[in-house]
Amino acid sequence: MRTLWMRLGMALVTGFLLLVLLAFGTAWAAGGGSSSLAAVVSGWTGGREIAPPRAEPQQGQAGTSIQAYKTAEGFWTHVITYDWSLKKTVSPDALTLARGESGEVAYTITATRQIAAEEERTGVRGSICVTNTGEVATEGLAITDVVEFKNPPVVTDWTPFLTVTVDVSEKPALNPGESHCYPYEIPFTPLESVTQYRNHAIVTILNHSGHLGEPFGPEPKEGFSLPEHPTLVEVDASATVEDVEHCPANFICTPSETGPWTFHDSGFVSFHKTITDENACELTAELHNLATLTESDTHETRTAEAVVHLTAPPCPVGCVLTQGFWKTHPDAWKVHHPEDPFFSSGKTWMEVLWTAPKGDAYYILAHQYIAAALNAASGASMPAEVQMAFDQATAWFNTHNPGVPAASPDGQTAIHLAEILAAFNEGRMGVPHCEDVAAGPASPMKKGGQRPETPPGLEKRQATPPGLEKRPENPPGNPPEQRPETPPGQEHRPSTPPGQGKGKGK
Repeated sequence: MRTLWMRLGMALVTGFLLLVLLAFGTAWAAGGGSSSLAAVVSGWTGGREIAPPRAEPQQGQAGTSIQAYKTAEGFWTHVITYDWSLKKTVSPDALTLARGESGEVAYTITATRQIAAEEERTGVRGSICVTNTGEVATEGLAITDVVEFKNPPVVTDWTPFLTVTVDVSEKPALNPGESHCYPYEIPFTPLESVTQYRNHAIVTILNHSGHLGEPFGPEPKEGFSLPEHPTLVEVDASATVEDVEHCPANFICTPSETGPWTFHDSGFVSFHKTITDENACELTAELHNLATLTESDTHETRTAEAVVHLTAPPCPVGCVLTQGFWKTHPDAWKVHHPEDPFFSSGKTWMEVLWTAPKGDAYYILAHQYIAAALNAASGASMPAEVQMAFDQATAWFNTHNPGVPAASPDGQTAIHLAEILAAFNEGRMGVPHCEDVAAGPASPMKKGGQRPETPPGLEKRQATPPGLEKRPENPPGNPPEQRPETPPGQEHRPSTPPGQGKGKGK
């Protein structure tokens, strides 16, 4: 009986062992090794998980090794992002300039700054630096960064709450002995009542010695804390403005470059530019000035342009001579015979020229008016300003007679017009002075480019001005003994006619 019970017990033990072996074999076949065994063991009530052992290096394959360290700094920033706008104006925006004339324009550049966005940011930033300490290049480099926290006594272990992947595209593989640092920034909202944070990096490669084909590598850790107060960060708080001009051909623009200017807030700058018609005739052009604003941080740009429209009238032609020439060369007159009456002066054109002004604005203006009229008739073109002054002088003579004091209001008007006409007659208004005085303004060129020695129409010029050949020796009513030695009104005429001193008789 005893033997029977012993046999029965051995049979039960044997059956149990067979069941265990069957379960073990099934798990091994399904999971492929010792790791499945660990999973099976952990399924037992009261059992504990057994970590899988590290894989042994595969024979015949070479790997490499890496080291890593990291930095971590908590941040709390108050970020203000600015946006800029740009405006540019010019006054006047149009100029008419004859050749040799200059004009001035005024530019104003206005830069306006305004808040585009405002926010607060908290988080952690730093770098993860990796060095290849092996003899072959790394493969499959990857970095995972984990933000962890503790909050004793509630949470006593480091607990992850935010995981990100660090960008390694800047340097995806490291050659033997090579190092590189990968920056990261992880924004997050602070956890309530938590003051202890840690940053945990997991750096892996796929060809680590001893772990070929699987991610493996170091896991550097670094603690950090968040600041108690935010730091103000301003994005694009300032901007720089440069101005570039595109001066058209045949014009000179000065100054040619202006700026740069730096703005730390909204503001404006003004500057002037002088434009000179160097050699432009009968054309229109545009002066473009382009201002460019560059924001300090994002380097975004804004542009604004102002355009000045330029008009160059037809260039003057011919040349000019002063009233001193015309009073002594009546045969060169193309219009207005010397004996024609000059408006309501009671004198002829020639007599007016030979009348000394003696402070009379009428004759001061008349001398320059006659010279301008004769110059124009001989082919010298009048610039717009001169033509306007000539037309105003014509209207003035229609309403005035001799005897206008130079200091009177009407006399000052006449003096001003005379100054403009004198500048024209003296070659200071764009039309040059005739170089060959003997030839005069209307003398055609000889073949070969030389002027004739005597102007046309003067070859047979009489020594006595026309109309004076038969002048009686004694004016009617004057006895012979009272005949003046000089023509009436010229008793005090200097030996050199007015306007011809120092070469001005040309």
